[in-house]
Amino acid sequence: MLPTRKVIFTIVASIAIALLRHDGFTQQSAPSTTTVLTGATLIDGTGRAAIPESVIVIDDGKFTAVGGKETNYPANANVINAAGKFIIPGLVDSHTHSRPFCGELYLNHGVTSVFILNPWGSNGNTLDAVRASQQPATRTPRYFGNADRFPLAPNMTQEQVRQQFREWIAKKPDFAVLPSYNERNKQAYQWAAELMHEAGLFIFGHTEDAPASSRAGHDGIEHIWGYAQALMTPEQLHGFQTGKYLHWGSFLTDKARIDQMIKESIGRGAYLNPTLVYELGSQSALARKHEGDVYDVYRNAALMTYYPRNLADSLLLKFRAVRTFSSRYENPVPLANLAPKDLQEFKDAFRMSQEFTKRWVDLGGKIIGGSDDPSIGTCGLSVHMEMAMLVEAGLTPMQALQSMSLWGAEMLTARKKAPAKPPVGFIGEGANADLVVLAANPLTNIDNTKKIERVMKGGRFMELGYTPHYTGQVAVGGAIPSTPAPELSAITPNTVAEGTAAFEITVEGVGFISNSIVRIDDVAVPTTFIDIRTLKAQVPANVVARATPHRFNYPGPEQHPGIYGDRTVKITVYNGPPDGGVSNNVSLRVFAKWLAEEKKLGK
Repeated sequence: MLPTRKVIFTIVASIAIALLRHDGFTQQSAPSTTTVLTGATLIDGTGRAAIPESVIVIDDGKFTAVGGKETNYPANANVINAAGKFIIPGLVDSHTHSRPFCGELYLNHGVTSVFILNPWGSNGNTLDAVRASQQPATRTPRYFGNADRFPLAPNMTQEQVRQQFREWIAKKPDFAVLPSYNERNKQAYQWAAELMHEAGLFIFGHTEDAPASSRAGHDGIEHIWGYAQALMTPEQLHGFQTGKYLHWGSFLTDKARIDQMIKESIGRGAYLNPTLVYELGSQSALARKHEGDVYDVYRNAALMTYYPRNLADSLLLKFRAVRTFSSRYENPVPLANLAPKDLQEFKDAFRMSQEFTKRWVDLGGKIIGGSDDPSIGTCGLSVHMEMAMLVEAGLTPMQALQSMSLWGAEMLTARKKAPAKPPVGFIGEGANADLVVLAANPLTNIDNTKKIERVMKGGRFMELGYTPHYTGQVAVGGAIPSTPAPELSAITPNTVAEGTAAFEITVEGVGFISNSIVRIDDVAVPTTFIDIRTLKAQVPANVVARATPHRFNYPGPEQHPGIYGDRTVKITVYNGPPDGGVSNNVSLRVFAKWLAEEKKLGK
């Protein structure tokens, strides 16, 4: 038998070892429903100064008390000592098209709430899954949705808008998404907005004229281009819409008008959703770092048992390409294929987009941070990239955090008749107990938001990591950037005579990119990209000489080609991965010499 003193020491040591977690937390166990986090520096999402040595009290999945070290809590509470850590709200991605395979990615990156712009029931997000997402045990973020895209049409009468609204509101949406605002639908848009605001709902969506749409009731301005289009002259707008200009950001030049537009929109309660990573992420000084971060995510074997491989491959190219709006290039276009002056134009467009975003906040506006994932970025990780790019644009780390917490969550309450705080997006009394524990201070370096040690949803810490086969493997089309499969419509010339020397062929179609390759009888030939609808290629003389015998006649007595059919050369276009592929084929007809002479071919 051990001496009594040694027994006591052994028991105490065993308890201490059991309570010392691998992440440095210590926990005092007690039979209580109340959990208390103590000692951490709290950044609560509201914008107020960080609280050192904070106390956060949680009961029944909600925050019940939050404050400094003097904050009271029950004596029998389960106390977790988080000294030396930093706690922020569970992050909120206010602009997603989330799919079921995104759930763990969001949680592992500290995102506990997402706003889904697609209708409930689409993209695999069933209504049951949306409802279940609010439960703490569900291994997904909380889902908030618009139920259905409101069916707005330009020629609708006011009574038709009212009827559609009655049917739509019965589905209990959390917010509204209206079709892109334009001159044609402005009256119907305004009628719908009045009904939605009366119901206390926030309106999110695209716009072709942001100042006008905010006057009509538009609350969440999706992307910046609606302001850029409003700054264009009618001639410039026509040129932009017909593919004359590289990027809308080039028109963000009139600072006085920009200030006037921003002040008016903010005065009407509008929020800006700039989606910087989506629009111009490759132009950021952080692009190469972000590319490496994406690569590291997709190296995880457990994640890749269910994450779409083609989507991962596409997103790895994101920071080497840029969105373009000119018919001279495909969209997006690899940076390596841009002429130097065009690359500089994109850099200028990025700089002016940054200036617009910062000016919005400087003038008192709020940013609702959103990623537009998964087709244009890596769910969860893009939230941290967006915050980093907001800081790069001149926002403070605190403002960047607010954009991905309380400001974004205010989509749920900004239009309520009585002032209210949302149930997520901040750490305060009455909110859902969603939070992220960080190893380092995000206010000194916004990249520290990625130093995640624990994630809590509804008062429960989630297990981090990826579950093999979390969802079924799916193939997802429409990743951006992705490579289209081209389609051919015509070739010029489309006929040649036997014995023709080498010549140039023009290939017309759609889906051409600057790296498209013309293939002649499945052999790649030198190709010149003219624009997104036109390629030129060199056809060697030997290709014509070895053209395939005609395939349109039954075997029988030998006859010269041209009696029942002509020999042909198969023309296709190949676009490389990701996605991409080989086009349909168009036949170059090779006339027999005697038939070419009769038809005076080439004369």
